[in-house]
Amino acid sequence: MISGIKAAKSKLARARKHLKAIQNCMSLYAASHPHRITKTKGKKTKKLTIPKRPPREISILAGEVVYQMRSAIDHLVFDLIKRNPNIATIDPEWFEHCDFPLRVKLKPGQTPPLAKGKFSNALPGISDRAFDFIERVQPYYGRGAINNALRYLAALSNIDKHRYLNIARGRVRVHRKVVFASGLRADGTAAMDHGAEIPSETGWNENDLPVKVHRSFRPFIAFKEREILGDATTLPVDYLLKLILEQIETVIVPAFEKFIKKP
Repeated sequence: MISGIKAAKSKLARARKHLKAIQNCMSLYAASHPHRITKTKGKKTKKLTIPKRPPREISILAGEVVYQMRSAIDHLVFDLIKRNPNIATIDPEWFEHCDFPLRVKLKPGQTPPLAKGKFSNALPGISDRAFDFIERVQPYYGRGAINNALRYLAALSNIDKHRYLNIARGRVRVHRKVVFASGLRADGTAAMDHGAEIPSETGWNENDLPVKVHRSFRPFIAFKEREILGDATTLPVDYLLKLILEQIETVIVPAFEKFIKKP
């Protein structure tokens, strides 16, 4: 039987292939110029519209990437647990309910770090060293790249697996550079949605008019579930998934290679 490490790496390699397919789809979407900039009648503003929806394939492929990543870390835990020679005595049905726990929220009254016993159902019979690592990377800490990556993974996995396809929406990143009559300069970047107003540029006072304005509009595709993903919805789908994948490859897998070698 293939080892948990090899299985996990194979699944992560598959995730990268799906990620490449997502990037190709997103490039085609951006190249189709899905957005429009129109003048707002009676106002000194312009309006952004994105009439063309992202292809549904993006959501399907994103689900494939999420599935492979979630499954990969579960395989690592399974391999680690089964190496305990006493696991059948500790929990005869461990293989029915073990997994890599991804706890986003703490129960009322709980404060981290949580005790090992709080994870006994998902992680029966693992060493203290392995448990300390798994507990430390839990999403409920709300800090650190790996904690946030696993929080996003948990959210995307639960939505795709139990509810519906992760909703992908078209957005536009606006880059602006402005030079005013006074010589002052302004620049910035913002992600905008369908229907957003693009205001006219104004200086420090009404007489400081813009003499040079350059705006560029770059369409991209992001996840929509802001109430769950928070600021991650400002990131392109492929970029967010890549961040999660890289954290698993560089943090989770190397740690388990050590645990499985020396539990």
